[in-house]
Amino acid sequence: AEWAYTLDGGEIGELEYENFNAASAKISFKGCNVHPGYAKHKMLNSMRIAQQFVTMLPRHETPEHTEGYEGFYHLIAMNGEVELSTLTYIIRDHDRARFESRKAEMQHLVNKTNAEFGEGTASIELKDQYYNMKEKIEPVMHVVDLAYKAMEMAEITPKVKPIRGGTDGAQLSFKGLPCPNLFAGGHNFHGRYEFVPIQSMQKAKEVVLNIIKLVK
Repeated sequence: AEWAYTLDGGEIGELEYENFNAASAKISFKGCNVHPGYAKHKMLNSMRIAQQFVTMLPRHETPEHTEGYEGFYHLIAMNGEVELSTLTYIIRDHDRARFESRKAEMQHLVNKTNAEFGEGTASIELKDQYYNMKEKIEPVMHVVDLAYKAMEMAEITPKVKPIRGGTDGAQLSFKGLPCPNLFAGGHNFHGRYEFVPIQSMQKAKEVVLNIIKLVK
């Protein structure tokens, strides 16, 4: 295949060829536990250091305060005792330069923590997860135009917008198969009230059949 589509989107009409650049970050903090009655100048509480790290990140650059093309740091898990605490983040941004800057900021804060509490107190594991497929789709934008026309044939108003998340199409695009994303009709993703109307799935099927007709 020279190109393809994923059906991984939300409401009727969604057509997407941009997604987040994504990375994960796990930060570990080492402490020193002693009896609290004799802890002055001896104890190092890793949970308090981890708490300080959280507050050093921009408080409004989180999922609940961002939209559109705005990126974020998202704390997804935390675990701690006096001697060892861990924070797990995901880092997201549509712009590759800002994405790299966000990762660099996490490393900077780790260095800053070590400068205050001692080398080796904090350490970080950064892993890239996926990249914005826009750079792979733009050279073959006729694939997006084709899906746009297929939606209009189904009497659907296309809603072209960036994905505030990821999709398998991003991985496929960087493996050589440009792969924009079509709606599947889902709502309330990642929540207990997630659902998909049958009527939306039927419309998604209609769009796929229209694409086939257009390229036969």
